[in-house]
Amino acid sequence: MFKIPLRRPRSLAVLVIFVLLFGTVFGVQAQANILRVGMVAPQVLDPALGSNDPEILLNRSLYDYLIEALPDKSIVPNLASDWTISDDGLTYTFTLQSGITFHDGSSFSSADVVYTFNRLKQIQSPALNLLGEFEISAPDEFTVVFTLPQVNADFLYGVADRFALIVKDGSQPPDFNGTGPFMLSEYREGERAVLTRNDAYWKEGQPALDGIEFIFINDPITQVDALRSGQVDFIFKISPEQVGVLANEPGITVIQKATNQHPVVRLRTDQGPGQDERVRRAFKLATDREELNELVLEGQGVIGHNNPIGPSFGVFYNENTQEPAHDPAAACDLLAEAGYPDGLNMTLQTINVLGYDVLATVLQQQWAEGCINVEIQVNEEGFYYSDDNPDNWLQAELGITGWGDRPIPQGYLTQAYVSGGVYNETHWSDAELDDLVAQAGMTTDQDARVAIYHQIADIFAARGPIIIPWFAPIFGATRSSVQGLEMAPFPGLTDLRTVSLSG
Repeated sequence: MFKIPLRRPRSLAVLVIFVLLFGTVFGVQAQANILRVGMVAPQVLDPALGSNDPEILLNRSLYDYLIEALPDKSIVPNLASDWTISDDGLTYTFTLQSGITFHDGSSFSSADVVYTFNRLKQIQSPALNLLGEFEISAPDEFTVVFTLPQVNADFLYGVADRFALIVKDGSQPPDFNGTGPFMLSEYREGERAVLTRNDAYWKEGQPALDGIEFIFINDPITQVDALRSGQVDFIFKISPEQVGVLANEPGITVIQKATNQHPVVRLRTDQGPGQDERVRRAFKLATDREELNELVLEGQGVIGHNNPIGPSFGVFYNENTQEPAHDPAAACDLLAEAGYPDGLNMTLQTINVLGYDVLATVLQQQWAEGCINVEIQVNEEGFYYSDDNPDNWLQAELGITGWGDRPIPQGYLTQAYVSGGVYNETHWSDAELDDLVAQAGMTTDQDARVAIYHQIADIFAARGPIIIPWFAPIFGATRSSVQGLEMAPFPGLTDLRTVSLSG
């Protein structure tokens, strides 16, 4: 697995100087039909493993998906022109587009799809959480067959998963040799990636851009300044307090998307104080989520019930879940009962995007009334989530993690909350939850699935190790010259194929 070595965090002043010099030396002032995107530097470049928005956005510009999940959660063809599902739900047959080539000129065929999905299994990609068990074969050059041992109600979403970009048969990513709309012409670690138009792209009239420059700016305020000064054309994951800065700025359009994006405030359950369910309940009692929404998000969020199945999932959301009211005195009593009569002292890890550093500060104040005293440690987003960081988000005893939008609830549950889930940051293991999530994955009847998800919500309320203050809209912004950009609820999945620049 290839990864970019980490750099030390840069100061705000250094970043400002970098952006200014970059514009002068490398000529990134507005160019005809070249989109400049300001974003955090990607850390993991393998398309089967890179999970953060910048990694996904870079890779989806270079590679293609077999099928795609649109922002409205519908599934549409892409490299596969159509598909059929057997009556027993165990066989999925995909017909592939013909006449497609990789960037190196070689032809795309079923062998590439077979290699891609077998590779996902070989390297244990997070895509497997939705794909589940399967075997894949290619009866001919333009047909692929998946065979499942049991029904998987979300299998198509697994095939369209953000990690399932199609790579060339026998390749060792990241080699950047995809069938995608753009080709990589230059990569400068920690600085930028330059992409040029793939003139042989298989979709007629696409891409509309001549190229893309991904300019790596790790500080979110510096990203905003770069947009305001005209040095970049598009930024995403803007914190709430910066939205107001851009809202009245001439020549800038703020984008707001309703999403299931949410911060997860969580305790590890396999070590430290979070092992005790009373401590987990004390944190919930000490947290006033309504106040957090008002103070940090200016009331723009939707309050849920401390589980990842939010209101945007419609009937799957259990609005009747019962939870105790905010009660810091009761939190103190529970902590004393759990062996902390003088209160609990911990370090709260957070990141410097989406206003989560502000969220940490307000939590610190609220929790102090509930006999929980925390020291805050703010991390750069890329560093906090990097596998190269031995103290990353999966290791923190107490932390805040940003979870982006998913098209289906299983996308959260299988990755983050079942025993052994690849992103189970709480290290929680609950046999009843595991069983219910497995049942949901095999249930195609919606009413039965609703009942299962409502049971899962009650488990989170009763003994879950997480606090979800809100489900929030996601914000991005563009220069007025940017045309045809529809930011996805998970911004890294934004499709840049039809974007162009005017003027």
